[in-house]
Amino acid sequence: MSESKTKAVKTVKKIEHEAPIVKKSAAKDPAEIYAKGVQYLAYGKRKNATARVVLRPGSGKYVINDKQDLAGYFGKRAGVVLQVNRPFQVAELENQYDVLANLHGGGKFGQAGALAHAIAKAIVVSNAALKKRLKDEGLLTRDSRVKETKKYGRKRARKGYTYRKR
Repeated sequence: MSESKTKAVKTVKKIEHEAPIVKKSAAKDPAEIYAKGVQYLAYGKRKNATARVVLRPGSGKYVINDKQDLAGYFGKRAGVVLQVNRPFQVAELENQYDVLANLHGGGKFGQAGALAHAIAKAIVVSNAALKKRLKDEGLLTRDSRVKETKKYGRKRARKGYTYRKR
């Protein structure tokens, strides 16, 4: 009996030593990436999309989800690019800040709205005097319209089945 106990203990120890070492994720927190210098953090939402933005004084460069620029992420949607740049145009701060953004949830248009909302909030954090100008343009107000959920017993949120008596 003592031999079996010793073997069991040896196997457990062997498994413990041979366990692979788990490395940390390659994804970095925006605060770690821009640890040096002045930076402004803000969150924005639109539909089911959320955006976390770090503004840092720079040349107007965008980095979305740690790898892509604005045109690369949103593609050929010119209206989306205008919508994202609108807070900078209203505040007259074009090409003065670099934007590091993490976008997730929703679709591309919802993410663009969330990104614009977060940029506007970060601009207010950087300079509170611009709050009135951005608020008048409606850039600080979260657009709370979300798709209504489907109800049971119905085809969609409100459409029911056609009733037929005979």
